[in-house]
Amino acid sequence: MNKQIKKGMALSLLMAATWGGFSYAHSEHFTENTRTAKPSYDFRTATMSIYKWYLSPMGAMVKGKVPFDAKAFTEYAEGLKAISQMDLLEGFPKDSGEDHVDDSDAKEEIWANWDDFKHKYGTLQSEAKNLLAIAKAGDEKAIKAQFKKTAATCGSCHKKYKTK
Repeated sequence: MNKQIKKGMALSLLMAATWGGFSYAHSEHFTENTRTAKPSYDFRTATMSIYKWYLSPMGAMVKGKVPFDAKAFTEYAEGLKAISQMDLLEGFPKDSGEDHVDDSDAKEEIWANWDDFKHKYGTLQSEAKNLLAIAKAGDEKAIKAQFKKTAATCGSCHKKYKTK
């Protein structure tokens, strides 16, 4: 099986699994009372794993750890843009930070500074969209500059709202 088919199958399975969890979260069985720390934690960590899936290979290309491949970079940027359109904020329901979850990296400041947290996520969504547009244009220097800007947006949120 060639690399493109494997990648497409992996992406399809990943998106199906994510959509399945997303659909369950919106089903009649998932009420506001069950939006506790554990399901919220599971949702946001799964979503963050998908971000990492796309960001890591792009970062490796930008840092020169692997050869730059404009086509592959664009494909990763498409995935990043797609996952950024999902509402990650659903993984941080009001007051879910008050419930203790082992291994959670989320700081209480998220809920105390909700508007800032929401703004930062909106900025990430915009930067991911910009990254895809620039990647499609094919200018390697511009792509790398926009990737750094997009990654810095992720980092600004992690610095303020993540413990590890």
